[in-house]
Amino acid sequence: MSDSSYVNFLCYRIRPDWWRQGSAARVEGVAEFLRTLDQPGVEVRPYLTAGLRADCEFVLWTISKDMAGLQDFACSLLRTNLGRHLETPYAFLAMTKPTPYSKAHQQHFEIAAQTARWLFLYPFTKTHEWYQLPFEQRREMMAQHNEIGHQFPGVLINTCYSFGLGDDDFLLAFESGDPKEFSDLVQKLRESKARPYTRNDAPLLPCRKVAAQELVEALGL
Repeated sequence: MSDSSYVNFLCYRIRPDWWRQGSAARVEGVAEFLRTLDQPGVEVRPYLTAGLRADCEFVLWTISKDMAGLQDFACSLLRTNLGRHLETPYAFLAMTKPTPYSKAHQQHFEIAAQTARWLFLYPFTKTHEWYQLPFEQRREMMAQHNEIGHQFPGVLINTCYSFGLGDDDFLLAFESGDPKEFSDLVQKLRESKARPYTRNDAPLLPCRKVAAQELVEALGL
């Protein structure tokens, strides 16, 4: 088993046929769903996106040292009554690795508990030209990137790698207590020297941290 952490951000939308069931079936379905969130070897962090995105209503950030454990969790959720009424517009799979620009850097979620009220998911892919640049030139531009980030200390960054695991190169998960501070950070990063080498950075999903019970109550499940 790798020393890396694997993450999967499962983005769900509830199909209308869920509400066509009787109330007893929905109550049992919710109870089954909540039980499934508690599995050994997998940490599950629920987030609410309803009202902030048109394509999904909640996100489950799952974390494990074993990628198969993330898949097993996702399959077990789909086997529940609620899971059979879910669509998955996005699933962002990634892993942690040492960055070539700062070997000692650790991701926030690996060293601290979940505390920030907001999470912003930011998948992105660099251009082919970026990877052909000399390493020193790339490191210089990333140093500027980091300097900009330090101007916004309330935004905590988790950088995960999606190479070979998904369509993107990276999956960034920003934790913050202030959406405006995060928006200001993104706006400032648009001016950085590395920006022209970004090929794609969508979709960007704003997610609010909630407890599992708060999630089902907010969605009226």
